[in-house]
Order: sequence, then structure tokens, then C-alpha cells
Amino acid sequence: MSRIVGEMGSHYRPSARLAGRWLGLLLVLLCASVSLPALAVDKAKVAEAMAGKAGKAFETGDYARAADLYLNAWRTDANSAFLYGAARSQHLAGRTEQAKDSYQQFLTAANADPERQKRAREYLAEIERSKAVALAADAEKAQRDDPKLAASLYLDAYKLAPTRDDLLFHAAVAEQQAGDLASAQTRFEAYLANAPPGAAERSQAQARLDSIRRKLNPAVVAQPQPEFKPEPKPEPKPDLKAEPKPEPKVEWTPAPQPDSVQPPLGVQTPATEPARWPGWALVGTGGALAVVGLVVYMGAVSDNKVLKNDLAELNAGGLINGVTHEEAVSMASSINTRMGVAAGLAGAGLVAAGVGSWLLVRTPVRAAVVLPQPGGAMLVWRF
Repeated sequence: MSRIVGEMGSHYRPSARLAGRWLGLLLVLLCASVSLPALAVDKAKVAEAMAGKAGKAFETGDYARAADLYLNAWRTDANSAFLYGAARSQHLAGRTEQAKDSYQQFLTAANADPERQKRAREYLAEIERSKAVALAADAEKAQRDDPKLAASLYLDAYKLAPTRDDLLFHAAVAEQQAGDLASAQTRFEAYLANAPPGAAERSQAQARLDSIRRKLNPAVVAQPQPEFKPEPKPEPKPDLKAEPKPEPKVEWTPAPQPDSVQPPLGVQTPATEPARWPGWALVGTGGALAVVGLVVYMGAVSDNKVLKNDLAELNAGGLINGVTHEEAVSMASSINTRMGVAAGLAGAGLVAAGVGSWLLVRTPVRAAVVLPQPGGAMLVWRF
């Protein structure tokens, strides 16, 4: 009997241990399933807290700290708004390369705001332009000692800012100074093909290009232009009309004067009234200029109010939503220009109206009187 019980006990213990292990595993899985949602909620709260601190640092101008906090918040919770905040903070902190990477990563985010993506592209273009300006400054410093290096730097800057044709012109000048005439010829031809007609460097570029062409191909001689001779003007034909015959002279004999002295006799002449249309024309023109100046000024004042409202519109992160930096600068420049034009129009209108009024109110000559005298006559003007 004891042997049977012992055998039963030896078979029972492993089954009890296996059941205990399964029970423990189930308890672990249950705890994990309960704690996972809580863990996710905690991560979101932590990211929001870090983003809040980043926004305060951004408002105080501590862009480096704001960039680090926004970046940590985005790494904790992949919210594209945090990544945009990190990119903008890096940009303002002077970390242009990091900002460039963050902007590009934000543009590929699935849940990115389209309006912020548009601004991110504008900021990327601004970074490229600033890099082009820095490269152009380095090229200008190196052009005296190493024109070949300067040409390379100018071309790199032109690749970043292809709308700046002046960079292509300076690259061609540096290549010409370095002795690479073939490349300089190509750059000058490209510059003349792309630059607007009123560009400041066009005449100099054409002169340098002509000089290079003469050096590369001296056999080509410019054909002389034919001398221009003006056509002779026809001589005036003589007037064949018959000359008028002179009229016979009639001698005038004064009538005898009576002995008695006649009383003064006044001869009234009609009043000479000056033309008044120039005065009215100046007054009308001055009034029109003043009205146009007032309209321009009111439009500028209205746009200035709109710009102030756009600059005052901030989001939760302290960023300006209403307008970009470049748009604000362009609008402010346009408003100032229009106010200046309005002031000029108003001033010109007042001057024109004043001159016209003076012409209208000046007193004309009214009459002239001839007074006979014993020894002759006296002329008297009346105003």
C-alpha cells in the first residue's frame, strides 16, 4: 500500500509544479495587459509637459533649450507638431544644419499640418539663401589670392540661389582672372542669357565676353560698319508770288488847335482780362493729386492694421500663425512705400492748388486813360 501511494505521489508532484508555472505566466500576462495602456498615457503626458516647457523657453528667446525640449518631446511621442517646434527653434538658435534635417523630416511626416509644411519649405529656402550669402562672402575674400577657389565658391552659392544671376557673373570674372577663359566664356554667355535687361553687370559682362572671344579666336575681326551719311535736305523753293506794290503815302496835316485849352478828355480802353484756364487746371490737378494721396494713405493704414493683427496671432506654442517672416517684411516695406507716395502726392497737390489759386485771384489790368496836356499828352493806367 505504501508503495502504491508513493508511486502516486511521485506522479502527482510534477503535475502540480507545471500547473503553478502556467498560473504564474497567466498572472504576468494579465498584469502586462493592464499596465500597457497606462504606460502609453504616461508617455503622452510626459511629452506634453516637455513641449509646454519648450514653448515657454521659446517665448523667452532661449531657442537652444526650446529645441532640445521639443526634440525630446518628439522622441517620446512622435507628434509632428513637436518636430516642427524643434526645427524652428534650431533655426532661430543658429543650428542651421540641424534645422535643415528637422524641416526635411517634418515634410515627410504622415500627420504633418499642410500650412506648417508650407512654412517649412520657405524656411528651408531661407537657409539655402543664407548659405549662398555666406559662400559668396568667402568667395569675395578668396578672389584676390585664389581666384580659382573663388570661382568654385561662387558656383556653389549660385547652385543654392539660382535666381541670383550676379553670382554667376562673379564666378565668370574669377575664372577669367584664373586664366580659364573657356569656362569664363561659358559663364558670361549663360549670364547674358538669363540676366534681365536692366541688370547692372550686363554691359561689363558683354565687354569681358568680347575680350575673351578675341583672345580665343584672334582671326575673327569685327566687320566695319558702313558710314552713315544723312540724305541732303531739299532746298526750299523760292516764293513766286508777286511782290505787293507799295501804297501811296498820305501826308497827315494836324488840324489847327483852338486858342482855348480844352478840358482833359479821358479815353477809356476795355479791360484786359488774363486767361483763367491755367489757374483752374492747376486747382483741379492739385485737388485730384490730394484725393489720390488720401486714398493711397488710407489703403496703407488699413494694410498696417491687418499686418499687426497677423503678427499678434500666435498658436499654443508661441509661434506666429498669421504671416511668415518674409511676408511681414515685404508687407511692412510696401506699407512704408505707399505712405511715402501718399505724402508726395498730397504735397504736390497742395502746391499745384496754391499756384492755381494765385493765378485766379491776381488783379488784372482794368483800363488806361489818355489825358491831353498843353505840351503833349499823359498816359495813366488804372488797376
